[in-house]
Amino acid sequence: MKLRRGKIPSQSPGPRFVQLCTTQTFQLGKARDKSSNMRTIVASVCVLGAALLACKSESSGSITVNGAAFDIAQCRSGEANTPPFSGVAFLNSAGDQVRFVGNPQGGFRLFHFTKGQGIGTLVGEDCGSLTVNKTNTKINNVSNIEGTVSANCTGSGFTVIANVNYSKCH
Repeated sequence: MKLRRGKIPSQSPGPRFVQLCTTQTFQLGKARDKSSNMRTIVASVCVLGAALLACKSESSGSITVNGAAFDIAQCRSGEANTPPFSGVAFLNSAGDQVRFVGNPQGGFRLFHFTKGQGIGTLVGEDCGSLTVNKTNTKINNVSNIEGTVSANCTGSGFTVIANVNYSKCH
């Protein structure tokens, strides 16, 4: 059975037709330049890697909780939280979190969360300064934020001291 472009065979195509199409597809794929395929794959991986590195949050400075260093593994925009809030959260590698929640009237509230804790512990309110600036970049409909935190808060059994510059938090 000979197939022509744009023509549908009058008989049921059956397995022979499927085999013919599969063979042609395989042969067409085989005929492509292998080095061209490899260049496309390498370029795609490089673009993806660059995008992931560009999206990594950046934080410089320090946070201490009860005198112990809080190693900042990442920062997150409050928009990414459920429910969302205006502010920034810093997470360490253990999953603990220090969250600065901006008040609409100005100032902030500082909460400490241990890993798995659903409701944070209020450590202090308006005990320093917080700046949060939205950038033009959005990831998953969440604006990247940048800014600074300077705080010295004590309450509920915690003392949190923070001096941090952050960017690319989403």
